[in-house]
Amino acid sequence: MTPPRGSGRRLVIEADGGSRGNPGVAGYGALVRDPATGSVLVELAEPLGQASNNVAEYSGLLAGLRAVLDLDPGATVRVRMDSKLVVEQMSGRWKIKHEDMRRLALEARDLCAEISDAGGSVDFEWIPREKNKDADALSNDAMDGKSVHRVLTDGVPSAPTEEPSAAAAQASSPGTAAPVATRPLRLLLVQAPSDAEPAPRIVAAVRRLVGPGARVVGTDDAAGARVAADLAAAFEVDADTSEQWSGRAPGEGADATVQTAYHSLTESGGTVVAVTSRRGVLSVLADVLGTPVDRFWALATAPGSLTAVEVWEDGSASVAFTNRTDHLA
Repeated sequence: MTPPRGSGRRLVIEADGGSRGNPGVAGYGALVRDPATGSVLVELAEPLGQASNNVAEYSGLLAGLRAVLDLDPGATVRVRMDSKLVVEQMSGRWKIKHEDMRRLALEARDLCAEISDAGGSVDFEWIPREKNKDADALSNDAMDGKSVHRVLTDGVPSAPTEEPSAAAAQASSPGTAAPVATRPLRLLLVQAPSDAEPAPRIVAAVRRLVGPGARVVGTDDAAGARVAADLAAAFEVDADTSEQWSGRAPGEGADATVQTAYHSLTESGGTVVAVTSRRGVLSVLADVLGTPVDRFWALATAPGSLTAVEVWEDGSASVAFTNRTDHLA
């Protein structure tokens, strides 16, 4: 239920991010605290693959702002970070010259605007590193490969305290029904083009929709694997390509192998870009929408098109859009 506009509640975001190598193995940590009691309400940590310190710091800020929007978008929010760069840029005192930083700052400002539109407000405070130890510890968990999504009530976790790694999720036994997600999945499906010509436009379109930290998976077909590799390079991660996403399994209608790969993603959650065939895209949509076999091919999708699916912690899923092709024009 959405709280009333300008709820009067005060919340504090503490966020941090780091990179071992800069750029190197990166991750962020963020928490939301009730300043009146000192109680931590939400704790978050997420590995980012290969990224810079600044990308990791901004990613922590974005996670904290999204958590506030889930808790109370009408709150008065104080963001406390030990990144002078992020605090000064978000406060408007320093210019943003780097393109990646500009994109992340714009995303953060959009989230701040959502809070403002709900009657709340956001301001920023720089703090020394020694006063940001809780967020720093979470970011180090992330750089160690751990994903954390804790929602706490009166200091008691009301959700799993640590998410399984992506590798553990992939190793789980395949099932015929999508399992309940431990954290949200945001999946962007890219239908593999017939040749390499539109690849740069596809990469640019995906980058506009997906922030840092995304995983890239995809088909091992030549054209699809090439696009997956280009996307992985743009996000500074490794592409995980296999025949699971090829859509070549025997039979008509939905490809059970693609659906099993999709179910594995719902277990691990996070943001994922998957390059697959037309049959692969339709197999995921059939799983989400319950499309009958005789209507399996009824949805139009074009080579190079984008389709987005969101899966929430309770296992419910929705299709954000299908067959987006404006970037190909």
